Amino acid sequence: MIPEILFSSYQRYKEDTNVFTTWLSQAARSCGFKLPNLERNQAEPSKPSNNSENKAPRLKGKARKEAKAASSTSNSQDAEAKPVPVSKYKLTTRDLIEQAEVVVNSKKAKVQMPDSVLRVARRAIHARQRCSDWFRTTASKDQASTDSHAHFIAVLEQAIAILKPCYSNDLPGYDQRVESIEKDSKQAEKSPQTFDDDLSNRFHMLKVHDTDSDVDLTATEVQAQVKQTPTKSQPKSQVEGEVWELVEEFSTDIAFVIFCFFEDLHRIQDFLKETWKKYKDGTLDLMTCAMTTNLALDLVRRAEEDIINQAPMLLGGPRSYEAISVLIFYAESFKNGKDPNKMLESDDSLKITPFDEFIYLSTARILIKFEQISAFKISYPQPVPSVRISYLSRPDLLDLPQVKKWEEEDEYLSQLLMDMSLDDTVSKAMKEINRDCKAPAVDELTKGLYKLRREGEMSTWIVFAVRMMLDIRDIMGEDMSRGHQEQVAAGRAAFKTLDMTVEGNGALTPKGLRWKGRDGAHVISLWCMLQYYSINDPFPMMKQKWLAEKAHVVDSYQSFDQLPPEWQEEVKSRCQSKGIETHPPPEMVGNMQQVGLRPIKHAMDPNFLSTNNPIASGTLMFNICLDMEHAGTALANHHQSIFAVAHLYNAVRRTKTLYTSWPAMEEVMQVHITDLFAGQLPQTPKDFQSRYALRLGISAQHFARNQRNSTTKKPPTLKATRKDGPQMSNTPTSSILSEYINKQSPMARCFYKLESLIQATKAHDSRKPDKRISTKRQITPLELLSQVRDWLPTTLPLMKIDYIALTRTCSSLLKKSTLPLKASLASNTI
Repeated sequence: MIPEILFSSYQRYKEDTNVFTTWLSQAARSCGFKLPNLERNQAEPSKPSNNSENKAPRLKGKARKEAKAASSTSNSQDAEAKPVPVSKYKLTTRDLIEQAEVVVNSKKAKVQMPDSVLRVARRAIHARQRCSDWFRTTASKDQASTDSHAHFIAVLEQAIAILKPCYSNDLPGYDQRVESIEKDSKQAEKSPQTFDDDLSNRFHMLKVHDTDSDVDLTATEVQAQVKQTPTKSQPKSQVEGEVWELVEEFSTDIAFVIFCFFEDLHRIQDFLKETWKKYKDGTLDLMTCAMTTNLALDLVRRAEEDIINQAPMLLGGPRSYEAISVLIFYAESFKNGKDPNKMLESDDSLKITPFDEFIYLSTARILIKFEQISAFKISYPQPVPSVRISYLSRPDLLDLPQVKKWEEEDEYLSQLLMDMSLDDTVSKAMKEINRDCKAPAVDELTKGLYKLRREGEMSTWIVFAVRMMLDIRDIMGEDMSRGHQEQVAAGRAAFKTLDMTVEGNGALTPKGLRWKGRDGAHVISLWCMLQYYSINDPFPMMKQKWLAEKAHVVDSYQSFDQLPPEWQEEVKSRCQSKGIETHPPPEMVGNMQQVGLRPIKHAMDPNFLSTNNPIASGTLMFNICLDMEHAGTALANHHQSIFAVAHLYNAVRRTKTLYTSWPAMEEVMQVHITDLFAGQLPQTPKDFQSRYALRLGISAQHFARNQRNSTTKKPPTLKATRKDGPQMSNTPTSSILSEYINKQSPMARCFYKLESLIQATKAHDSRKPDKRISTKRQITPLELLSQVRDWLPTTLPLMKIDYIALTRTCSSLLKKSTLPLKASLASNTI
């Protein structure tokens, strides 16, 4: 499921509706209104934790006082952290109108509707209005669902109209926006259009009159409108909340959910296109774009799973895209007065319309075609038929610009999928040869296309991922291979930094300093990843060899008659499905010659797969960055030379013995100031000694001003220090994202950690928390993605710190600085 910290468009709409209905119900109750026979879901009280089994030994004196103080603080924090129990009530639309009339006509209490409640109510109506035209004329399919859907919007608008005396007229700039929305809605009713005609206008309206993102209000926050006194046994923080919800028909609700889902996809698509445009012009780096895209695709996948869970019998299965999109397709067909089944069989379905683009139908058709081809289990290079095969009955449509672009995308995707199929074979062979070499985490697009080829999965998130790849290709143009070039350059730089040699027996040996035994497996895995996946990828060589062996087969696929028999049967079955005779008439033969049924040839470039997937290049580059940071901190923690030299460097700089700066060292000191200096750089010789000793593990009691028995107390020895010395850790961002890409923690937990880290850092830097975006409220997927996209460029430089080179430099400095000391000690001994 989608993480709980995130809000989809549909969830935002439901919460906005609940805000209005909850406020109105509370206001009506304060005016003396009572509802009989309410449907209530009783709130479950929080169960207190029983810690009696883990009792600590009884403390005495000062320790007992400190433990008591800590316990009281912990209990107060736990009380604040406990969720407030909430009871949910079900309302009908009739109850809503009655409540509005009671509030307006009440003489018992004068009720004023807050501006925020009015805004979210208008936001809910506007969200529902955007898709109402889809289902307004579906009476031929489901009259009850249609009436419920149209009636729901009318009830909300009627309730707001009744409550007009209760809200303020001085909403700055908002009344004009409401009037504009209502004007656009009335114009749409007077001159109804098909979805194909007004899709672009509808999305233009979406951008101009979009939701009031400045208003962040939830239904539980509306409880402040009615005071409720807690009982003696119930603390103030645990007053039971109430949420009032409107009852909706499932058939109407699920259709609206899917509409909102596709709207969210287009918003995310626009965001990702903007992201890759920034990479194109050099304002964003490849790793930020790739990881933002991976997170976005994962969010789309979880959102789709969330929808399927609402109706698993209807939407479940490996071909969930067809099940989800068909609901909207059928609604649109009925709206236009057409039988959807006949529409699919007619030549009209060959025209690429804005409706097709809304549900990504053209992209899905390419994937469905290749998935059917994969079922034949033909070895590389597969003779993939072009989408031209669909235009046997209408060859004149091939000249349309949309069809030409679709044909171009079909060739590109087919070649990419063919190379991926070959890469599956190569990767399997590589695993057999190098059993100790662990493959790096792959990008979400590659995962999805693997499921398509191997498992026949046709999910909406896979279709969306492929659509994004096509958009990236359009954006990058001739610079499509730039990502691969950057990834190879990063791999070579990391390989040079590791500086390891292969012995005669095949063992890897680092030159100079060695890693600890427990870190050896990680370093070997990193070396293998650089060698076999980044610098010397064996796929291009294997592809050339494969094509050389299959050249006579590939060149024979030139026309329909030369296709394999199974493909000829496939073409014939397609003709029969469209009512075309198995032995076509002369005019159909002419159409076949005009269309030119030639299979799509494989890409001739051996590096086509790696150079045409910048998401994969950026993901591999990010894997290298994570593993290099881990290997670097492991080496630094093992040898402790950075720790020693950092204190020495700080001392000579503070005493003005050294005036030359060392940027690399100062950066590490700033990043790991807690690990190296206990949170603060020492300024005096006395501080130099104490903070160095503290980080070695010596107790702070040795440096207290008023020590007991100070005259008889012995100085600390080496036995009192830590065995491994102070340990530098990886950056928090890399730790969280490493858990995410390696599937060590659930996605929801990683997203929550990342969003909390971003907000905590922002609050620390600005000394003022962000009131609009905080971890206490749910945010939209776009808000999270925007935060990640802005956050990664600030933290990536910290992840790229070269700990390995710095450790070697510090070790060399320590070795050189101790030589004169050793010589002096030797001469004194003699």
